[in-house]
Amino acid sequence: MLVLNYNTGPALDPCLRSLQATTYENAEIVVLDNGSTDESLDAARALSLEVHEFGSNLGYCAAYNRAFAMYRDRADFFLLSNADLIVPPPTIDRMVQTALTEESIAFVGPVQRHEDTKDIRSAGIRWRCGRLPVHVTRPGELYDAIEGAFVLVRRSVLSRVGGLDETLALNLEDVEWQTRARKQGFAPRITGEAEIFHRRPAAVRRHTGAYYQTRNLCILTSRLCDRGALVRIRARLYLEGLAGLVLGRPRARYLLEGLRDFRRGVTGMRSFP
Repeated sequence: MLVLNYNTGPALDPCLRSLQATTYENAEIVVLDNGSTDESLDAARALSLEVHEFGSNLGYCAAYNRAFAMYRDRADFFLLSNADLIVPPPTIDRMVQTALTEESIAFVGPVQRHEDTKDIRSAGIRWRCGRLPVHVTRPGELYDAIEGAFVLVRRSVLSRVGGLDETLALNLEDVEWQTRARKQGFAPRITGEAEIFHRRPAAVRRHTGAYYQTRNLCILTSRLCDRGALVRIRARLYLEGLAGLVLGRPRARYLLEGLRDFRRGVTGMRSFP
């Protein structure tokens, strides 16, 4: 289990304790830290867990890619986990059992629920050219990818497909990776009997997330879709950004910056003042 931490604060401790309580007997927990400046790593050290500190914020994709290179000989599956989740004990075991049913199943996810309301946050992601990606909120509906906050990945994907696309840094990297894997015969699968509970992100994370989603959606659309789809999605995002400015919504600035940086060819991680 690779738990990616960046200034998660008090939420890291209950997350790690829930992972330690898993009924899956072959689990090892490694905490990856992207240059945290808070005291969140104290929780990992108090639990005597293995910690690897990168020293700076590499982003989701680069951090996990480096972890794959370091730990790829230690496991047949990697579990990628955000640091602000609560994971019931049977969840990982059930996900592994799903993966073992077919060699082609390379990405397995649970049903993700909001920690506060217990409503479904994601039972997969659906995306079509020229449209915004949407989270499936009813298990059993069609989906194209597993949301990357908590996903089990078969190790063979790394040799046949490669790792995460670091030009994206974070956000929609899951859709890109799993779309690439489908071309090699791999498939994602939701385990309906498994679930996790996810904390809602703080306002700053929601705003910067709008930047990455906007920029990366344009990147994916330009790669995978026709010119008309790119024109439609850029127009929709631009209008949404302008409307947000008029209404005084903070995320509008990040959305418009995402469009600007796509136009300029900016990729990877970005810092925000």
